[in-house]
Amino acid sequence: MNRSDNELTVYLPGKAFPSVSVTGTGCDLMCEHCKGRHLKGMVAVRDAEDLVRTVDGIVSAGGTGMLVSGGCDADGSVPVMKVIDAIRYAKSKGLKVNVHTGFVGRDDAERLVKAGTDSFSVDVHQDAAVIKNILHLNIPQSAYSDMLANIISAGGVPAAHLTVGFGTEDLVMSAELVKRTGLKDVILLALVPTEGTVTEDSLISEDAVIDAVKILTEMGLNVTLGCMRPRAHRNLEIRCIDAGVRKIANPSRGTVSWARSKGMTVIEKRMCCSVTP
Repeated sequence: MNRSDNELTVYLPGKAFPSVSVTGTGCDLMCEHCKGRHLKGMVAVRDAEDLVRTVDGIVSAGGTGMLVSGGCDADGSVPVMKVIDAIRYAKSKGLKVNVHTGFVGRDDAERLVKAGTDSFSVDVHQDAAVIKNILHLNIPQSAYSDMLANIISAGGVPAAHLTVGFGTEDLVMSAELVKRTGLKDVILLALVPTEGTVTEDSLISEDAVIDAVKILTEMGLNVTLGCMRPRAHRNLEIRCIDAGVRKIANPSRGTVSWARSKGMTVIEKRMCCSVTP
C-alpha cells in the first residue's frame, strides 16, 4: 500500500467554513429534488456589505473560509457577482473561498478568479430529461461543457459534483464529460429524503452509492464522498473507503476511529471538500 492509499483526508467545515446564500431562501428554479429547502441551512446575506460583516465574524472566530452560494436565477446562474467585492475582502483576510456560481460566463469567471476565488463548485448533469424535468432548465447538454470550459480558461479550478439518484445514464455521461474536460477529481453526492420534494419518501440505497463509486473509479476518476448523502447508511463511509475513496466530507467519528484502527493516517481539514490545498 503506497502512502496515498494509507491516508484518509476528512473535511470538517462546521462553523469554521460556513455556507452562505446570497439569495436567502429564494430560488427561481425550484428544482424538484430541493425546492429551496437546502438553502434554509445557509447563512443568508443580502449584499456585499452584509457578506463583509459575515467575513469579519468568520475571521474573529478563527474560521478558515466560506462557501458562497444561493438559489438560482431562471437561467441556472447564482447571482454571486453582486458580492464580488466581499469575496475580494475575504481573500484579503486570508480566508479560502469556494463559489457556487451555477452557469457562469468567461468574463465573470475571470473576475471571480482575479478576486481570489479558490474553487468553483459545479453540478454536472448530462441526461436531457433530468436537466429539463428535474432541474427546470431549458438548455442543451453542452451548456455544462461550456461552463467548465469558461472556468478553466479563466484560470479557475472547477470542483465537479456528480449525484447518485438521477439515474446511471446521467452519472456516466456526466463523468465522461468531466474526463473529456481533463479533470481527474469528482465529488460524489447522493440525494437525501427532503420534505416537500420528489425525494421525500425515497432513500438512495447504500449499494447504489457504492456502485457509483466503482463506476467512477473504473473510469479513472478520483472520488471524494461529499457532504450531501443519506446519513441513515451507517456502513456507507467504510464501504466507500474499501472501494478506494480517500477523501470524505463530514465522516462519522466511528469511521475515523475505524480508519485509524486499520493503520490509516487521518488528515483533518476544517474546510469544504471542494477547496484545493
